[in-house]
Amino acid sequence: MLGSEAFTLGFQLAGIRKTVHAHDDVLDTIHVLRKDASIGLIIAEDKVLASIDSHDRSEIEDCVSPVFITLSTEASGEDIRKLIMKSIGVDLWKG
Repeated sequence: MLGSEAFTLGFQLAGIRKTVHAHDDVLDTIHVLRKDASIGLIIAEDKVLASIDSHDRSEIEDCVSPVFITLSTEASGEDIRKLIMKSIGVDLWKG
């Protein structure tokens, strides 16, 4: 879990043990998390990832080890499409 204190609190209450609060240098925090071999999935708050530039964000979201899942209060069809493609490797919307 990567996000603000309010974002991670609910997940902590649900039993998620490893949470990281986003501070000033989000990109450095993400690089540290990516180097940890024990982490296979990172759920990140959309507002936190929005604070980094689009090139770095795209690289992070396309990463397969660990897999980054971005949670937002607003989900667009394109976000859901990316998550499905990343999860199962098939574009279900492809015509």
